[in-house]
Amino acid sequence: MKNLKSTIKAKLTDWNPKNLSSSRKRKLIKVALIVGLSLLLTWYLEYRYFVNNAGSAWQFVFERPRVFLFNAFLMGMIMLIVMGIFYRPFLSAGVVGAFITAMTYAHINKFIVRGSPLLPEDLIMASEGTSLLKFVDLGGLVRMIVAMVLIIMLALWLDHLTRKFWQRENTKKIKNRWKRLALNPRVMMFLAGCLLFNVSTDFIRHHSGQRYEEIPWLNTKLVAWNQVRNYDHNGFIVGFLYNWSKFELAKPDGYSEQKIQEIAKKYNKIKAATEKNSQLIDLKDADFNIVVILNESFYDPDIISKYYPYKGSKELLPNYKNIKKKFPSGQMYSLDYGGGTANIEFEVLTGLSNYWANTVPYTDLLPRTGAIPALASYAKTKGYKTVAIHPFNGGMYKRNFALKNEGFDKFITEQEMKHTKHEGFSQYINDQSAYRETLDVLKKQKQKQMIGLITMQNHTPYDSDIYDHYDFHPLKLDDDPWQKTSFTTFMQLMHESDKYLGEFVSELEKMNEKTVVLFFGDHSPGVFYRVSDHPEKEVRDLSRLTPYFVYANFDLPKTDLPTNTPNCLSNTLFNVLGLKKPSMMYLLDQICKETPILTPFYFNGAEPFQSTELSSYQLINYDILGGKKYWKQYAK
Repeated sequence: MKNLKSTIKAKLTDWNPKNLSSSRKRKLIKVALIVGLSLLLTWYLEYRYFVNNAGSAWQFVFERPRVFLFNAFLMGMIMLIVMGIFYRPFLSAGVVGAFITAMTYAHINKFIVRGSPLLPEDLIMASEGTSLLKFVDLGGLVRMIVAMVLIIMLALWLDHLTRKFWQRENTKKIKNRWKRLALNPRVMMFLAGCLLFNVSTDFIRHHSGQRYEEIPWLNTKLVAWNQVRNYDHNGFIVGFLYNWSKFELAKPDGYSEQKIQEIAKKYNKIKAATEKNSQLIDLKDADFNIVVILNESFYDPDIISKYYPYKGSKELLPNYKNIKKKFPSGQMYSLDYGGGTANIEFEVLTGLSNYWANTVPYTDLLPRTGAIPALASYAKTKGYKTVAIHPFNGGMYKRNFALKNEGFDKFITEQEMKHTKHEGFSQYINDQSAYRETLDVLKKQKQKQMIGLITMQNHTPYDSDIYDHYDFHPLKLDDDPWQKTSFTTFMQLMHESDKYLGEFVSELEKMNEKTVVLFFGDHSPGVFYRVSDHPEKEVRDLSRLTPYFVYANFDLPKTDLPTNTPNCLSNTLFNVLGLKKPSMMYLLDQICKETPILTPFYFNGAEPFQSTELSSYQLINYDILGGKKYWKQYAK
């Protein structure tokens, strides 16, 4: 016992700072430095996340200290991993700091435009770097690169100043290369960092996927339905890692081949009973082309004129208003505000919902699903030639894979287009060129065609130098120059977009071939903050309502179409045209009446009533996107 006490006393004496060897002092200082730098880098990351707002970053630190410290711990593990590579604390911190600067630059640009944080899905588009440059301010990009260089230079300078302090001994005298390069501690740091980071984040990356998930020991919740809130409450690292799991599609309860077969049998029976002795037309017997137009950011600002009054020398959307009076029309409740085009496109063209997957299906799911049931694939079985047109890079959102799996045989991008006129000084091909390309395709083929057009003209940014004159001017926005400029530019873009829509319709009227057009705006622009951030839900919803209509260059009865989310639009088109439909659309008839709006934002964290029909719809969605594809085998 005496020997044990003596040993403990000796050890404690050794750890007295006065008695520590220089080697141990260096190790303690290095640990303290890693801790301090991790805290600093975590604060810097949050400062950048809050768009360079120091007040918000400090508020996060003091209001959510446990969460901040956990993020700092994870940052420390990242530092350990990088230290295992460079073995120099300041250089390692510089490398991490430069990486944070680059990551958060992408986040800031996305957040300003779309009000959404950087997600893992966004990194999938890194291979489309040239295309992504069109979305960013080149001046800001240069400043970001300069900042990264300065951070690395500062780190190298600090390492140079402290080089003698970190030097253990004359390394030239060490003959063993392993020891001379300090590979033992490097490997230990790297492996320890990887292991601890992986173990510590397992609960984030493999969460239950519920709307909220309590984490008592952190005094916080993981939030599935609103990622701005998730990042705000849990920090950038935790928020980003939480979304990493979105690549895994969760299997719903009750999924089995037998269950899918039962659902298919039920709706096959409804299909047969509905179509028996009815006047519904089989699409193979139809004599018209089908054109589905997703018009980027097409929105009617008149529905929010109370909050955004404006004056203009002419009517803003005369052609849309004229079509609206004569043809079936309504409002679509968009899945997103200011962005999310690919998700909306996915729902319209497939009739599926992103509600349960809550990801970007075009990048995360469709490239590996193979062929799936969709409007194009169904039209192809009925004798239609299928063509997609997008006046931008075809690899964006992996459309070159996704559209093929939806049944499009041909994909015309900006590289193949003959018409490539831009709107003023805009960087995007305008709607006039997109419509002319569509008309060329319609006129070229005698075979019936189903065309999917995704436009780009009205895409952000809404810079003031696109036009040299403006016909529409906002009132009461003098206190916000950026929003005033964005509003003015967007209004002019909309007026020109409406003009080109009128030209397109006029050309269709001249054609002998019958053509039907399903037209919709995918989302509103991200410039109406008075509405999108309004405390009343009814007002916030106005920022999600975009126009849609069904036009034809032949007689089509005027009807008021329901307000639905995009998953219902193709079914609505079939109903307006009086067409026989795939079995799933008979399920959609019920879904779109019982749950006309199916998106997390609308429910504000709650969930819709889980009816038998909605449960069946969820199972079919999973089967097609992540399951065994039984639906394709049993459904008609």
